[in-house]
Amino acid sequence: MPLRKTKFAVFDTSVYIENFRSGRFTRQILESSLVPRCSVVVLHELLRGARAPLELRFVRDLLRHCQVLTPSPQQWIQAAELLRAIRDRERYEPTKIRDLAFDVLIALSARGIGATLITCNESDFRTIRRYLTFHVLYWR
Repeated sequence: MPLRKTKFAVFDTSVYIENFRSGRFTRQILESSLVPRCSVVVLHELLRGARAPLELRFVRDLLRHCQVLTPSPQQWIQAAELLRAIRDRERYEPTKIRDLAFDVLIALSARGIGATLITCNESDFRTIRRYLTFHVLYWR
């Protein structure tokens, strides 16, 4: 069954980091017809990695100005089930499963509101899409 067209976008951490470093996606973000929503998981990753005052200010501005999506208890449980299936079928090591955990939560949160997830992390999200249907755009 095809998914309906979305009007929301959830940017993955990789998009924010790449754009912050290079400005490469500024035009695409500003010209997008999709309404941005922020994943609390992405905000967590950005804030955890922020070093410079400008980086901290950027994340705090996102917190103030973007509607934040938080994974529900059901999404946390679904994420665990998906990660277990990925571990078993892909034969991933525990460290790789830990690396995928936040990405699965971001995908589930985006899917929960019918949003398109936008990422530079094509490899991991292609793996996740083998187990979960959601809208995704890969920016390079």
